[in-house]
Amino acid sequence: MTKKVAIILLPGFALTSFSLTVEAFSVANALEKKELYKCVIFSASDEVGDKRVLSSNGIMIQADEHISEFRAADLICLCAYKGASKYNNSHLMTLLKNQYKNGGKLVSLSSGSFIFARSGLMKEMTCTVTSEQEDVFRELYPRIPIQESLYSVSDQIYTCKGGTTALDLMMYLIGLDFGTNLTERISQRFQADKIRTLDEIKKSNHHLRLRLKSPVLGAAIEIMETNIEEPYSIDEICRMIGTSIRQLELTFRKHFDTTPNKHYLKIRLERSYELVEATHLPLSEIANACGFSSHSYMGQCFRKEFGCHPSAVRKSIDSQ
Repeated sequence: MTKKVAIILLPGFALTSFSLTVEAFSVANALEKKELYKCVIFSASDEVGDKRVLSSNGIMIQADEHISEFRAADLICLCAYKGASKYNNSHLMTLLKNQYKNGGKLVSLSSGSFIFARSGLMKEMTCTVTSEQEDVFRELYPRIPIQESLYSVSDQIYTCKGGTTALDLMMYLIGLDFGTNLTERISQRFQADKIRTLDEIKKSNHHLRLRLKSPVLGAAIEIMETNIEEPYSIDEICRMIGTSIRQLELTFRKHFDTTPNKHYLKIRLERSYELVEATHLPLSEIANACGFSSHSYMGQCFRKEFGCHPSAVRKSIDSQ
């Protein structure tokens, strides 16, 4: 069954996020040789009937329809950026509230989170916005935590940090609808187009698979993997992704048969092993880079995890 997608462009929208979103759905249709997604582009211009929308970099896009003509969609992708923090259109706010009330999905591309927050749709949720707008968002909406991840997931509302993270979020949504086999094929297509390096695609697919297992699991591990030198407490991670310690513990137990703390430690130890193996950095520096209070404590944990001391690993490599 074809999914109806409404892509709403606000004045000053981010062209990259918009383009990647359209392209992801287009590639999905092309690979499956059928219309999995039907996209209609809407203008959110304040002037009713005006279908032209100017992007943040000055490119004018001719939309298919104005939001005053919107009827229904399975998914609304709200694309905003420049001026999003001040944008206020009562018709659009009502449209978004009705979509949410009727069980439809809402996606923020780049800075759409400002609009969702203004609409009152993000109570007790977390979100993402572009890095340069995080401080403004915190000032305006201090009760809505910002995730330190590429994108955030809830039952109906999904947000991304903008730029190429729109592609990561689209892969997640397409994976929910049609499975990971299709998302991997789409990723290969984008790799051929050199949108991402091979390492970036592998990492993106890794996080995607985790997110599809559990949004909470994926968000937590993404934060862990990007915060090695100064690890967050599990309580802080839970606050950032909008879950409880109990729920996170149950999730890690279900999927990895371990605790969040133990998994975080394992990530840091694996990084320390890479540095011991590939560099001549002093063990004290490696310990510091991997979030350990001392190289002696790192050595204890290292021996317990890998069965030998870091110095033994380095000596073995140097003798080869």
